[in-house]
Amino acid sequence: MDNSIEDKDKANDFLDNSQDTLDLFADQKLDKYVLRLYIANYNQKSLSALEKIQKLCEERLPGRYELEVIDIYQQPERLEEDQIFAIPTLIKEFPPPIKKLIGDLTDTEKLIIALAL
Repeated sequence: MDNSIEDKDKANDFLDNSQDTLDLFADQKLDKYVLRLYIANYNQKSLSALEKIQKLCEERLPGRYELEVIDIYQQPERLEEDQIFAIPTLIKEFPPPIKKLIGDLTDTEKLIIALAL
């Protein structure tokens, strides 16, 4: 009987530890925003969007965001992957839901609302 009780205790400890680990991972992942910005040759419109997004992320999400910048002329295959039809386009991959913002990305208030910051 003692083995049975010990086995149940070990199983419960394992489940508790597993749940704690899962909760910790989920909390960390949910706190981080994953963004992709599609631009064309770092032109003025693209640079303005990039600067605005970086500034906003640093103010609202310091240390809690990843911003991948993709130049469509250097990586044209990525256009089809994410179904990009206009530049600049910002995709918020995480946290859900996935959102695409297309065109003028310099309006701070619109970015805050669209990205739920």
